[in-house]
Order: sequence, then structure tokens, then C-alpha cells
Amino acid sequence: MKLTVPLVQAGNRGVAIAGGYAGFCLLYLGASHLGSREPLLLAPSVLDRAVPFVPWTVWLYLGQFPLTFLALWWAADDETRSRTYYAMLAATLVAFAVFVAFPTSAERAGVGLPGATGLAYRLLYRVDVPTNCFPSLHVALAALAAAGLAAHGRGARAGAIAGAVLIAASTLTTKQHDLVDVVGGLVVAAGAWSLAGRGLRYGSRTVDGTRRLPSIPR
Repeated sequence: MKLTVPLVQAGNRGVAIAGGYAGFCLLYLGASHLGSREPLLLAPSVLDRAVPFVPWTVWLYLGQFPLTFLALWWAADDETRSRTYYAMLAATLVAFAVFVAFPTSAERAGVGLPGATGLAYRLLYRVDVPTNCFPSLHVALAALAAAGLAAHGRGARAGAIAGAVLIAASTLTTKQHDLVDVVGGLVVAAGAWSLAGRGLRYGSRTVDGTRRLPSIPR
């Protein structure tokens, strides 16, 4: 049996994105205040130690934010937009539960770097939570954005996948995450995408309470 949820349409996507981002901030930032135990400092694996620290890749890392926005704003259709939106919410909720029950942290490598790249790290560390490492929600949201954008066709699919891969790789080269976090993020994304596709039905009302507009024949 599917759960009926409001549709996210082009006309209300701004409201939906703003509300979703507010919920993300509340859960992601609030998790560190609700942790049930002291954060576990993750020990890098042999593979993690083999990955070099590449400071400039922080700019690839930050690309996750416009990618997720683009997936919701420039969706191929309302069903795809809604599936992407609710999958991202589901991934955030799952990650929040893990962050609270099993907080993890990693050493930060970008402290004290000069120039614009150093400023980017300082701003990132100021707003990011150091105890939300596993699973990587950064990777999960990038993967879900790529899945949503793939509906635009082969060219968009290739570009979205390439972007998500670069973002996932950048979590390792910026030392924001270890490989186990990346794998965890991909698992969360796969589960959330499946849930949003098989467990949800997008109803006759939209996220702002108005009635669903009729579909325009293509």
C-alpha cells in the first residue's frame, strides 16, 4: 500500500525547496546536540590513506549544493521532481537517525590554508557539523540529484552522473569523509530512491495546499 503525499509542481517548487532546506538544516545541524554518545573518531582505511589531500577540490565538494537545487528546480516533470524531493527528505531523516544514534567524526585537513581555497574551507567548517560523517549525506543527496536529472535524457544523465561522481570523490580528497561514509551515503540514496518510487503516491494536492494542475500533453 502506497502513502499519498503532496505533489511538488513547478508552481510551488520554490516553497517546497525552501521548506525542505529548512528541514534539512534543522535535522543536520540539530543532530550534534542530540547524540546519544561521544562521537567516534573514524580511523582511515588503507585506501583512504592512499587518497591524497587535494585542497582545490573543495570547489567540487561545494558543487553538491547547486546540483541538488538544479535537480528540484529543473526537473523533467512533476512526478520526477516529487520523487527526487521526497527521496532527499527520506535520506535526510535516515542520516539524522544514524547521526544521533552513532555520531562519528574525522580529522579536518583544510585548517590554515591561504587564499580563496582556505576561505572556502573556513566557511565550510564554520557551518558544517564535524560529527555527521557516516553515512555521507553529501554523497547521498548528490546521488539522488543525479538520479532525478537523469530523466532529462542521455546527455543530462551523463553530466549528472559525472557531477555526482566528482562530488563523491571530492569528499575523499578534501578529507571530509572516508570511503565507508561514501558507501553508506550511496546505500542511503538507493534505499530512499526506491522508497520514493515504490512506497509513495503523489496526490491531487500540492505542497502549498492547492489542487494539482492537470498535466499538459507532451
